[in-house]
Amino acid sequence: MKLRKLHIEDYKMFKDFDISFVDENDEALPIIVLAGVNGSGKTSLLEYIHNREYTNNLEFIKKYQLSSKEEVAKVIYDTIYFPSGIDDIEKVSDEFIKTFYFLLKEKDYRSSEITKHFHEYMKNIFDDLNIGFRYSHLDKDDNLWFSNVDSKEYYYTAKKSKDKNIFTIDELSTGEKTLLSKVLYLYFEGYKNKVILIDEPELSLHPSWQNKVLKIYEKFAKQNNCQIIIATHSPHIITSAENKYIRFLEKDDEGNVTAMNDIQAYGRDIEWVLHQMGVVDIRLPQITKRFEEIQELINSGEFDKADESLDKLEYVIGDNDKGILALRNDLAFERMDLEEDN
Repeated sequence: MKLRKLHIEDYKMFKDFDISFVDENDEALPIIVLAGVNGSGKTSLLEYIHNREYTNNLEFIKKYQLSSKEEVAKVIYDTIYFPSGIDDIEKVSDEFIKTFYFLLKEKDYRSSEITKHFHEYMKNIFDDLNIGFRYSHLDKDDNLWFSNVDSKEYYYTAKKSKDKNIFTIDELSTGEKTLLSKVLYLYFEGYKNKVILIDEPELSLHPSWQNKVLKIYEKFAKQNNCQIIIATHSPHIITSAENKYIRFLEKDDEGNVTAMNDIQAYGRDIEWVLHQMGVVDIRLPQITKRFEEIQELINSGEFDKADESLDKLEYVIGDNDKGILALRNDLAFERMDLEEDN
């Protein structure tokens, strides 16, 4: 199942709202990235889809040739919703253990073969992220252990289990737990033909992972005939998304929301993306004010004061800042013009 189009008559900020989930060839997209300023309805749209609020949507009923609300509701039960934040990490641990026992008992694998299988399995999923850890083993009490990717394998006495190179799932970082609970869990559950809704997948992830995590979701969606709809504030995720995947929710002065399909964000710099999301100034307001004050000093010809203020600001924020360099260039040119005039 994949959503193609959606019309919302009246739900929260959505009034007579339409959004398309297809590409220019009218093919349903495997990934949709919902972006926009705060309050534009990204999370509300996910909730609307998940809560099956649109069972009266005639366009939806017609598209899937369904005859009743009950049949529509049956289709919509194929949506899976991951709210923002970390899901229960114990679910991931349980799935590891269940999968371990399946391989052990049903496939008659040796322990070393299972470890190799999980190494390859996780590498195939997370290879681009360089996550730095891998599955190690289950101990006799069914505790799940991981190891550093560059460590040798350890076998499993109580004394060796205290080695810093191996650790339990609870000792992973928040970002690592997020990856396991949101990404690996999808693979373990084996979801197929589902619409999967994920709110703020960037939470707790390092920016370098945010740049790459969308490709993992895209690969999963294509492999399993799923459609993944993501709501995000992350400029790193937005700029990593192909333009055809992006739906930018924009709210006008009257509070009406529209979905824009023509935002060319792929590969753009982060500052541009932040501006599109309503971030007027990416610096702290008090730092921006000091930049403005220095510019005023330059404009009014108070060059020595401007130079002194630049030195003080550079001490605070460091050298090689592009704003500092720009003001120093401006100051130098203004002084040069003044000397030529004299």
